[in-house]
Amino acid sequence: AELMVFVDEAVKELRAAGVRVHVDERWNLKPGNKFYEWERKGVPLRMEVGPRDAAARKVVVARRTGGEKFDLPLDGALGGAVVAELDAMQVGLLAAAEARLEERTLTVASYAEMATALESSDGNGAAGMFLVPWRDDAVAEEEIKKQTKATIRCYPLDRQHLAEGKDCFYSGEPATHMALFARAF
Repeated sequence: AELMVFVDEAVKELRAAGVRVHVDERWNLKPGNKFYEWERKGVPLRMEVGPRDAAARKVVVARRTGGEKFDLPLDGALGGAVVAELDAMQVGLLAAAEARLEERTLTVASYAEMATALESSDGNGAAGMFLVPWRDDAVAEEEIKKQTKATIRCYPLDRQHLAEGKDCFYSGEPATHMALFARAF
C-alpha cells in the first residue's frame, strides 16, 4: 500500500509535466518479463520502484537506448528531469540517424557508378543512398528501378542548389533536382 502511494505521487508529478505514464500492476509477472515486454514495445524510459526506492523517495530509470540506469529523486523536479532526459534521448537519436545517413550517402556522377556500387554491395543496403543530379522523368525512374531495384527516396531540400548547372546522371539532360536513390531493404 505504501509503495503504491509513492507510485501514485510519482505518476501525478510526471503527468503534470506532460509525460505519458503507464503503471504495470501485474504482480504475477517477474520484473525481468515486464522489463523485456516494455522494451520490446519501444518505451524510451522505464521506471522501476521497489520498497527500498520508495523509502529513499527515488525511482530507478532505465533508458532503452544505451541500457544505462540511474536514480531520480521524487522531489518536485522528477517531471522536469524526465522531460529533459526524453529530450536528450531524442536529440541523440536524431544526431545518430543524421550521422548514419551522411556516412552512407554517396555522391555519384554517373548511373554506371551507382549501378556498380549497388552490385558490389552485400545485399543488406550497405551501399547506402546515392545523391545524384536528376531530371524528373518517371519513365527513366522506372527503368532504373527495373535494372537496379533502386528508387528515389526523396529530394533533399538542403541540397537542391547542387543541381544547378549539372546534367542528369542517367539521361544527360539538364538536372532539375538532386535526388536520393536507394534500394529498399
